[in-house]
Amino acid sequence: MGTVSLLTHSFLDGYNRDYGRIFGGGLERYIADLCEVIRELGEQPEVHQLSYFEPFETQWNGISVFGYPYDFNDVPEAFAKMAERASGRLIYASCIWHPIRYREGSLGICHGINWDSSLYPLKVKAGVAGAIQNALDQLSGIVSVDSHFQTYCRSACRFERPNQITVIPNSVDTAAFVPKPITDRGPRPLRVLYPRRLSIERGIVPMMRVTDLLLDRYSENIEIEFAGELVRGSSIGDSFEVWLDAHPGRKSISHRTYDFETIREAYGNADIAVIPTVFSEGTSYACLEAMSCGLPIVATNVGGLNDLIIDGHNGLLVPPATNAIYQAIESLIGDEALRERLGNNARRTALAFDKQLWKARWKRVLADYLG
Repeated sequence: MGTVSLLTHSFLDGYNRDYGRIFGGGLERYIADLCEVIRELGEQPEVHQLSYFEPFETQWNGISVFGYPYDFNDVPEAFAKMAERASGRLIYASCIWHPIRYREGSLGICHGINWDSSLYPLKVKAGVAGAIQNALDQLSGIVSVDSHFQTYCRSACRFERPNQITVIPNSVDTAAFVPKPITDRGPRPLRVLYPRRLSIERGIVPMMRVTDLLLDRYSENIEIEFAGELVRGSSIGDSFEVWLDAHPGRKSISHRTYDFETIREAYGNADIAVIPTVFSEGTSYACLEAMSCGLPIVATNVGGLNDLIIDGHNGLLVPPATNAIYQAIESLIGDEALRERLGNNARRTALAFDKQLWKARWKRVLADYLG
């Protein structure tokens, strides 16, 4: 049995100093699933990640996990330290857009274009192409979760092997995430679900504004649930808690952090799912799960969400702006037939992203890589 080391900025919850649990984000779930695939191929995975506090070494589900403190302004150096200690073959599982010194012949993963923010100056964005070219020159291959990174590389970089970038969209367990029978929903207010991390890039600010607008108009007839991780002590985490506690419609708003299994409860209790990403998005797990559960989706046209949602067919695709998101939700609130049609089509679409298909695609990539 050989070792395959995954290098990443996050896996166990280094944000809240809880090294016994996986942080509830898409990247972390991806790494857990990939470790499962590596094991099924007869190899032993280990994970090397950044730590926001002290160094640590622990076991999670039989996998060795190592945490490395780092300088926030020098991510490449942190990855160099991880690579120096890591065993076996390497997979650079995040931060592909940083100018990392890769171990040649390794694999990389791009989880979506995350430099598509208006917050980044043009100088930073101009430097990204050079960093990506560096990755293409040194890595044997890059797996991308969406088509947008591949298009970016073809337009801004050069590479001779067309198969150097492999697109493997994220997946969903369609046998576990299933539509809830209509008869089980019972009489209650319509529930709008935000199943995301409470962070800037995931659209928490426009979702808070949309909540204000919805409760101003619909009051007793609607509920909004925020179902995602919150980093306590962060500016957005503290702001959200203050907003929630002081909100005049507090009784109609809930926040709960779910794990990867119990999140199904949130989808089962929802009528509409909202994926209001502002920037930095791949093929969102939350979007795929909501689709698999037969929910009508309101999503922004950011990154890999364009690979999942066909506007008017399996969801509504809108710009990442408060009014556009609000108007799309409002159109679904008043049209039960539209909600049903979009939800049914969303479920059918999700079947093409089943987890077993994802595992088979990754096994083919790893079989070539491990030789």
